[in-house]
Amino acid sequence: MGIHIVEESKRCLMCKRAMCQLKGCPVQTPIPQVIELFRERKIDEAGEVLFANNPMSAVCSAVCNHMGQCEGACIQGKKGTPIHFSSIEHYISTTYLERHEFAPAPSCGKRVAVIGSGPAGITVAIKLAQAGCAVTVFEQRAEIGGVLEYGIPDFRLPRTLVQRYRKVMCDLGVRVRPSTTIGGALRIDDLLRDGYDAVFVGTGTWRAQTGHSGRDPR
Repeated sequence: MGIHIVEESKRCLMCKRAMCQLKGCPVQTPIPQVIELFRERKIDEAGEVLFANNPMSAVCSAVCNHMGQCEGACIQGKKGTPIHFSSIEHYISTTYLERHEFAPAPSCGKRVAVIGSGPAGITVAIKLAQAGCAVTVFEQRAEIGGVLEYGIPDFRLPRTLVQRYRKVMCDLGVRVRPSTTIGGALRIDDLLRDGYDAVFVGTGTWRAQTGHSGRDPR
């Protein structure tokens, strides 16, 4: 563990009204709680809190605009340097993914199809699998990840981390079907007829809009 990460955690003032969480974080990451657990060397517990709040915590720690969010709202940054929570979060989250053993939850009897394996699809698949649903992820491309795999450079987000999430899903019992397009020969109605109780569509915004002049199209 880097000394700078430990020192960063010690600089946190543990604000009772933590603006880094309340104002700075779109997913309301419980930052003071996580830092407190980290200070107490409860790495697994801290990782569990992060993962439960946001399964994509390891990704967010690497690619979020931290200075525009949690670190930008840190009270320490008003007169000095904000707490670099991104470094703390990254260490805890990646360590948790490496150490924790994921396993299928007891079945709730529901089947769900998830179309798209970008950040939204991965998150939904993990959450539903943890709730006991039988989840199948349909991905048009050969690899899962969506923008994580095909839109973010490797130096910003290592592909090994994206593949780690595939292992997490598989360990939870999620079935992944790559190179499978929904909307052509196979449609959402077909999935429902095949016995899926629900369908989540998280296809992203791959196709760029063209020919828009900026005027109100009406």
